[in-house]
Amino acid sequence: MTLRDRLRALHPIFQLHWLLGITAGSVLVVVGVTGGLMSFQQDILEWLNPATVERLSVDTPRLSPPELVARYHEAHPEHRVSSLFWRQDRPYPMLIGYDTPESTDQRGGRALLDPYTAEPMAQPRGQWTFGLIRQLHERLAAGRTGQIIVGIATITLVVLSISGLYLRWQRRPRQGWRWLWPRALGGKLAGEWHAVLGVWALVAYLLASLTGLIWSFDWYRDGANALFASGETAAHPSLEAPVADPDLERIWAGIAPEMADALSVFIRLPDEPSATVDVHYVPGDAQHRFADSELFVHPGTGEILGRESFAELGFGDKLLASAYALHMGAFFGTPGVVFMMLASLAMPVFFVTGWLLYLRRRRMKRQVAAPTRRAVDAAPGEQTVLVAYASQSGLAQRIATQTANTLQQGGRAVRMADLGALTPTCLRAHRRALFVVSTHGEGDAPVAARHFDRRFCHAGEPRLEQLDYALLCLGDSDYADSYCAFGRRLDRSLRERGARTLLTPIEVDKADQHALARWHAALAGLFGVAAARAEPAFSRWRLAERAVLNPASLGTPTAWLRLTCDETPPAEWRAGDIAEIRPHHAGARVAAWLDRHGLDPCAMVVRGHVAMNLQDALADRQLPETADADARADLQAWYDGLPPLAARNYSIANIDAGRGIELVVRLACHDGGTGVASGWLIEHAALGAAVDVRLRANPGFRADADALARPALLIGNGTGIAGLRAHLQARIAAGRHDNWLIFGERQRARDFYFAEELTDQEREGRLRLDPVFSRDGETRRHVQHRLAEQADVVREWLAAGAIVYVCGSHEGMAPGVTAALAEIVGDAGLDRLHAEGRIRMDVY
Repeated sequence: MTLRDRLRALHPIFQLHWLLGITAGSVLVVVGVTGGLMSFQQDILEWLNPATVERLSVDTPRLSPPELVARYHEAHPEHRVSSLFWRQDRPYPMLIGYDTPESTDQRGGRALLDPYTAEPMAQPRGQWTFGLIRQLHERLAAGRTGQIIVGIATITLVVLSISGLYLRWQRRPRQGWRWLWPRALGGKLAGEWHAVLGVWALVAYLLASLTGLIWSFDWYRDGANALFASGETAAHPSLEAPVADPDLERIWAGIAPEMADALSVFIRLPDEPSATVDVHYVPGDAQHRFADSELFVHPGTGEILGRESFAELGFGDKLLASAYALHMGAFFGTPGVVFMMLASLAMPVFFVTGWLLYLRRRRMKRQVAAPTRRAVDAAPGEQTVLVAYASQSGLAQRIATQTANTLQQGGRAVRMADLGALTPTCLRAHRRALFVVSTHGEGDAPVAARHFDRRFCHAGEPRLEQLDYALLCLGDSDYADSYCAFGRRLDRSLRERGARTLLTPIEVDKADQHALARWHAALAGLFGVAAARAEPAFSRWRLAERAVLNPASLGTPTAWLRLTCDETPPAEWRAGDIAEIRPHHAGARVAAWLDRHGLDPCAMVVRGHVAMNLQDALADRQLPETADADARADLQAWYDGLPPLAARNYSIANIDAGRGIELVVRLACHDGGTGVASGWLIEHAALGAAVDVRLRANPGFRADADALARPALLIGNGTGIAGLRAHLQARIAAGRHDNWLIFGERQRARDFYFAEELTDQEREGRLRLDPVFSRDGETRRHVQHRLAEQADVVREWLAAGAIVYVCGSHEGMAPGVTAALAEIVGDAGLDRLHAEGRIRMDVY
């Protein structure tokens, strides 16, 4: 595994995005909401002050600035007017600035005047509130410290926008149009809207951030000026002789023709006798309402000494002069302001959905994590409920953990134990026991429980008349001869010893959710506790890539698949873990079934909270042999009663390197066609199709620190290469090169999966490769035969502490490998390897 792959496995971009989002999110919410509220501040103030608007909308001429200032001086002779501002495009009072002999504030005082009478006007209702909103927006109403915090949060928003776009692209690099509309519903809605709204608002956030920083940091403003300012602005003219008192009559006479169609005018009177009058105004044909031009006027004669027109500025100077217009969207007119307002007001959505995604990811990580072996550990006794499990793929252990935790939360003393760690006499210390067991191989107990199986199920002692028990058996009815065989054998042995059943043993076919729900409901009734949820929820993934690994093979096609998660990134997994896939029927099969039973494919039903036509809704449901009258009498009730298709388990074929999960799937064929899951994944699902996936820890096959510290002998056939490949990647990434792979298939030329990758690893000294191809020789030889041929070397590896991974078919290969190992190390040696956890199997 390269350094690049290791960095990708850490998801540094996602970690950065997540960390910045939860730390700066609350500040960005305040800045965003306040910015959105200010977008139409003047319109809101006019709506709040209808009487003022009516007063300022009379159809009479306004007082000229000299007349208005003269009347103001009559009422306030001690005030020196320093500035005037008014708008001519909407009802707006005259705002004057003034100084007094007692003024200490650099800005002096302000007064609002009626532009028709020069009478003072009260501050509009809501003006103080908007003043506070502006303070919050610019500096969190906390002075310079708040301004710095806002500036840092603004930089964070730039990073969040860019990293969010990268994460969206990484998830759907070839589906750009899907960036702009959410695909998922229900529990995935938060993630989809977080990503989709982020794409829509990206330009707004970058524009607002990059311009807003101008008011946050001097260094940024200086940098922007250095980058964009041309330095060719008009020079500020100087007076030949100082003017003590500006003549406002002459000033207005000189500039009035220029102001006839202006949208707004701001006149700043000079503070010093040698300074000019500065007049800023926005012409009626300006590019936007902040594109102001400037006049430099002689304070005594009213002569225009110079001007700086916005229209004549260079590109960089226009950009700098339009910073505020760009910041609030006014540069693009009313649509731009509306868009910027909506983007700003959407900021809380990102904060909330981001937290929901964070919490969901934590929940997913807990679901994938291996269940705690001792979730509860009360001392044995009559009041302690024993929860014992025998698990091969991790499902039985997960269910047992849920059961034990539920009982403990209900106030029961609980002891949880691996059945393989118990002795038959341990059962005598308990009055109540719950067993959750799976069947492995040809009706065997899981590897860790085989010692208990031999000592308990094949003996007559001890007697257990004091024991009441309940039993949950996990199996797969596709293997009818061995279906739930170990569970049934355990049940028979318990009965023979006098133990009494608390309830009829429950058999679960392919992790059927209804059967699991019956188990939890029955225990809730027996012990007076709340029923546990049977299994964690599936998450939404996408089929990103697919390739056939064995074209022209003598057998059925075997495909390599890569799936990427709609969550970014998905929950983590380790080598040896399992992906549970919830398959769909092919559309043609559902259509044929509906036609055969006379049901309308366009009839609407509700799945979850979404209405859809019946044909689409049946895609992931078990199709019954017949559609009874209930389907016609109450279609929705009939549909609600259909169980979902059972999930299929697939070994994950790679370690987490940031590119999703990889699977190796062989197309199953039978008289009725192809397998539901393999047929859908290989033949029917389109690239980009949604796939419901649930990652599950597989304790019986998972890599851990102890396994990585040992040499590894990896044995498998067919699609078993998937789990072995993940272990190889994990070991090589950890620097372990003492790996020996014995892999079997039909023909080297057609069925040597990942041949280039494996031979490269062998050439680099990271792997001892020992492939076996049964159809290439005169006699059929399999991996167990190669194992027997290498018996001496196998003993050396085992003596050096090697761990053995076996992955592939439970028919032929797994029993053959077990027999070969027993021949090499003896039955006692094989038992010792099992007891030490040095044989780990994932067979199917």
